[in-house]
Amino acid sequence: MQNFKKNLGFNLALIAIAGLFIAGCAMAFMAFRGSASSKLLLTRAQKEQAALLNGHAFVPGAALVSLNDKNVEAASADVKELEVHLASLRAAISGNPDLAIRGKASANSAELSALLRESVDGWRKLAADQGIKLMPNDPTAFGFHRYIHNQGTAPKRDFQKVDQQRQIIDFIVRQLVESRLAGSPLLIESIDREPIETFVLIPEGKPGAGTYVPDADGSKNEVDEFQPTRTFDRRGLVDSLSFRVRFVGYTPTLRTFVNKVRNSGRPVAITTIDVGLATKEVEKLLSTASAPSVLPGAAAPATAAPALLGGFFGSEEPAAANGAKPAVSQVDQRVLVVPRKLSSFVVQIDYLSIPEEKPAASAEGEPKK
Repeated sequence: MQNFKKNLGFNLALIAIAGLFIAGCAMAFMAFRGSASSKLLLTRAQKEQAALLNGHAFVPGAALVSLNDKNVEAASADVKELEVHLASLRAAISGNPDLAIRGKASANSAELSALLRESVDGWRKLAADQGIKLMPNDPTAFGFHRYIHNQGTAPKRDFQKVDQQRQIIDFIVRQLVESRLAGSPLLIESIDREPIETFVLIPEGKPGAGTYVPDADGSKNEVDEFQPTRTFDRRGLVDSLSFRVRFVGYTPTLRTFVNKVRNSGRPVAITTIDVGLATKEVEKLLSTASAPSVLPGAAAPATAAPALLGGFFGSEEPAAANGAKPAVSQVDQRVLVVPRKLSSFVVQIDYLSIPEEKPAASAEGEPKK
C-alpha cells in the first residue's frame, strides 16, 4: 500500500490505461456483433433479391415469375386496369350524377325543421287526395316523428344529410303512390328511416376513434326510426342510408312499386321484402277506401275498366253488352282457386353513395378531424 501511495500517479495511469483497454475490448466486441448482424441482414436481403430476380412459382407447377422489366410493366398495366375497373364500379354504384339526391347544404336547424314539417304535411295531403289511407290513430310522420311531435327538436350534426333523407323519402312516397292501381286499396302504415342524428363520436383511445357509430339508446322511443340489420354499407367503400316502407295492399301494387324503384335510375337497392297477411282491423279500414284523384301529369283512369284477371279472384264479372245478361257456359265456368287477400308488406330500401376521396395528407401531416 505504501508503494502504491509512493507511485500514486504511475499507478493511476496504469488503472486508467487498463480501463480504456477494457472499454475498447467491449466496443470491439459490440462492433463485431453488429457487423455479424449486418452481415446476416445483408445475406437475407441478397437471397430475397436473388429470389425475385430468379423468379417465384405462385402456383405449383407453373412457370417462374421474375422481377424483370417485362413483368414490372405488366404489373403496372394491371394496376391501371384495376383503377379503371374501380372507377367503373364507383360510377355504377353512384349512378347518373344528374339523378343523385343530395341534401341542401345551406340548411340550418330552423330551416330544416320547417322543411320537414312542410314535407310531412304535403305527403299526408297527397295520400288523402289519392284516397290512400294512413293509420287513423297515429298517422305516420314518414320517418320524422321526433321533429313533428317534439317542438324544437334539431339534429346534433349534419343538417345536409337529414335533408337528403327528406328528399329520398319524398321520392319513395311518390313512387308508392304512383304504383297503386286505380281503385286498389292502399294503406301506408309507416315509412321509417335510419336515424343519423343519434350517432355518437368514438373517443380517442378506443377502436375506431374519430368515427361515428349509432347510439343504441338514441332512437329507442321513436316509432319510425330503425337500425338496419342488413345493409349495403361498407365502411370506406360504399355509404348507404336505409329506409323501411310498411304498407298494406295487393301484390300488383308491391310489384309495380319494386319495379318503379329499381328502374328509376336512382342509386338505390332493395335489401329485403317481407310479406304477411293484413289484420282484420286493417281490412275493415280499407273496405271504405275512396276513389283516387288523378295525379298531375298522369292519365285519367277509365270509368269502366275491363276485368284484368278474368275473374280469377272471384270478384270480377264480365261486362254485358247492351245491358243483356251474359250467358254463362257450363263448360267454361271458372272455379275460385286462391281468394284475393290484402297483404302487409315491409320493403327496405338502401340509397347508395360513394364516400368522397380525402386528399392525401401533407408531408408534415395534418391534424385528425
